[in-house]
Amino acid sequence: MATKKAPNTQNSQAAVGRPELDTEVANRLHDPFETNYMGVLRTNDPLLLERGNGARAFELYRDLKRDGKVFSGLQKRKLAMIGKPWQVEPIGQGDAADKDVEIVTAMLKSINFDTLCDRLMDALLVGFVPAEIVWTYLDSRYTPARVIKRAQHRFVYVQTDANAPPALHLLTKSNMLTGEVVPDKKFMVHVVNPEDDNPYGTGLGLQLYWPVFFKRKGILSWNKLNDRFGSPTPWGKYPKGAGPKEKGTLFDALKAMSNDGVIMTPEGMGLELLESKLTGSITTQQSLCEYMDDWIMEVILGQSPRGKGGGALAAASNEREDVRVELSQADSDLLSETINSTLLKWFCEFNGLTPCRVYRVIKKDEDLKAASETAKNVASMGFKMSLEGVRAKYGEHWQEAPAPPPAPTPLPAGTDFGNRIERVVARRNSDTAAPASFAESLAAMSFADQSAFDLVMKALPDDWLQEQMQSMLVPVRELLVKANQNPQELLGQLAEKFPQADEASLQNHLSRLIFAAQVWGRLNGQD
Repeated sequence: MATKKAPNTQNSQAAVGRPELDTEVANRLHDPFETNYMGVLRTNDPLLLERGNGARAFELYRDLKRDGKVFSGLQKRKLAMIGKPWQVEPIGQGDAADKDVEIVTAMLKSINFDTLCDRLMDALLVGFVPAEIVWTYLDSRYTPARVIKRAQHRFVYVQTDANAPPALHLLTKSNMLTGEVVPDKKFMVHVVNPEDDNPYGTGLGLQLYWPVFFKRKGILSWNKLNDRFGSPTPWGKYPKGAGPKEKGTLFDALKAMSNDGVIMTPEGMGLELLESKLTGSITTQQSLCEYMDDWIMEVILGQSPRGKGGGALAAASNEREDVRVELSQADSDLLSETINSTLLKWFCEFNGLTPCRVYRVIKKDEDLKAASETAKNVASMGFKMSLEGVRAKYGEHWQEAPAPPPAPTPLPAGTDFGNRIERVVARRNSDTAAPASFAESLAAMSFADQSAFDLVMKALPDDWLQEQMQSMLVPVRELLVKANQNPQELLGQLAEKFPQADEASLQNHLSRLIFAAQVWGRLNGQD
């Protein structure tokens, strides 16, 4: 690859608009307020500088995980990101890009990518996490066998060149000051919030230390209060002139009654307790602990203090959910930048693969109820969502519902035949209709109404006739040949012969078939 050559700057002072290349002016090595010995950089975290213990200063923040609220909040924040799916995509273009993506994806799965992300996310609390990559040669490729998280106190950053970035050094038994330079492309370091060019980063421990400190003090005071006022204090009296042996016996007896404080006085000596003027239950320590818990969760998850209820609580809940999604996306983006610029970059370079990157897309779960109402409102305006759109929004398990059967075409009205049919059907459905009314109406018909009868037959759906005509007409003919039966009894017998048919559809279609068959028979002189 051709290297870029800088323009001739011999007359740089006379040149106008030419920048000074590859130089840093305000580097930390030039900071007069920075204590720099042999190039070793110190963290600029004021709490670690004040209360830290040398190389193990970072243990001050690791100890915060002993608090249940801190541990719970960190777990929520980490798992909210790790629980989302990840994917790999090529940075460049090429014929082998898709195949290279599969190779990189298989590599990340082999080293348990989600577990690696969980360990690197500990930088949220401490500020930075170094991880060592153990390379191996497998299946004709250089690939990481495992990635191991290392303790922060074993590393320091050293900078001797003002125009070069700080270098990571590993402290060893032979060199506990500046350490030894780590091999190239061997260690990856995830850094959070590197303020003022600080390579050690600044974790949330700086904000979490004091609420945890005050919470522990409050719990200690709360327990002492409960122990003192929850049980009486033993009071023993020894006679005048009692020796050490008698006093010791009395003291042992009092200690057997209480694990906390006891009182011993000479006989005849008075003792009083000054009672507090406060009345009711004392909840000062409880309020202090709850306030510190709110402080802790607001630092970790961006949650505002707990609400009382009502609409304000619902609005606050939605706001907290939005903030958590944004925090998870930000954590994922920062972590992906670290992995893409180290592990993935080195893996692709070693094996000649297309440069790839890994990332997660984190978004708030969509309210499907609100989405369905929106789709319904849009459909009412004359639009229709495609099947692909339905599956993309609601899932792949959806498919188009079968079209409903077409409604029967109404009998033709306005003609003499149609009017007679309507009158006959009305009399047949009436509870008071005379049995002979049907025959009387049929007798008035003539064979000239054949065209109208054809319209009646066309009113039946074609699909239904093709599928059921042969199987239905046989039992219909057999039943019609039998003795005189009224239409209701005939429908009952047909329903027994066709139990799988739809009752409403069966009654509708068979009523027309019976009527058409009887009309056809009488018009042709048959009984």
